[in-house]
Amino acid sequence: MTNDQLSVALAAPGAEARTHRCHEIARTERGWEQCHRDEHPVGDRHHVRDRSWVTTENSPRLQLGQPCTGTCLWPDQISPYRGTAKGRHY
Repeated sequence: MTNDQLSVALAAPGAEARTHRCHEIARTERGWEQCHRDEHPVGDRHHVRDRSWVTTENSPRLQLGQPCTGTCLWPDQISPYRGTAKGRHY
């Protein structure tokens, strides 16, 4: 489960926050995945694991087989779908 607060990266312990993680998410077979990039200009592509997309047009223009690049600074953050076997916690 995730909360509604923005993730913040710290430069060093006690240092001021350097940036926020991009808030865009993609629906994949693994669940809801949050973009790996820092906040970025609206026209730039969002990225999770093997796919990227844009949100400035009528369709997301999804591209598969897109590896992470130097702009992907955040680890995977996946929220399983509710009501599925993968989303149940016993």
